[in-house]
Amino acid sequence: MSGAGPRTFVLECDVCHQPAGPGAYFCSSCDVLSIDPERRSYAATRWSRLGAFALDYLIIWLSVGIGWLIWLAVVAPRGQSPGKSLLGLHIYRTTGEQAATGYVWLREFGWDAALGIVAVALLALLGAVASTVGEFFILWFWLTVVFWAFSFFDAAWVLWDRDRQTLHDKVLGTLVVERAKERV
Repeated sequence: MSGAGPRTFVLECDVCHQPAGPGAYFCSSCDVLSIDPERRSYAATRWSRLGAFALDYLIIWLSVGIGWLIWLAVVAPRGQSPGKSLLGLHIYRTTGEQAATGYVWLREFGWDAALGIVAVALLALLGAVASTVGEFFILWFWLTVVFWAFSFFDAAWVLWDRDRQTLHDKVLGTLVVERAKERV
């Protein structure tokens, strides 16, 4: 064994037969979801992910949240949020199956609710040190700014993430895909 270095194994995509890249959920060449046994699901594009995020928030704002919640109740069994349903995207678990209704609710509503609870708790703690109502409203304003900044940072994570996941996708173990029959 003269000069033999460590052996390297390259994973090959079953669809395009190109190197798939170690540790990725999607093939780096053809975007097929590697854990989908039927190989019919592909990575949602970064821009469709951001578009679904923008549509969800637009629907929330236009319907004061009520319309979005009703729409979510209709599309969650299909593994979608309202914005994702408009763009034909689906939420999958990193185990390969479509996210169940309760998991979609947790992902879509629970993440922001958890952030909101943290924000309100911080406001209560900081509000205790506010000596005037004006200081309290200034704290509220800046906490709201930080909440929205974090939400947009979370969504923007798809721009540089290898598997096009947001931070909440990573925490909750989800991926967003489009299905082959819907792929243009």
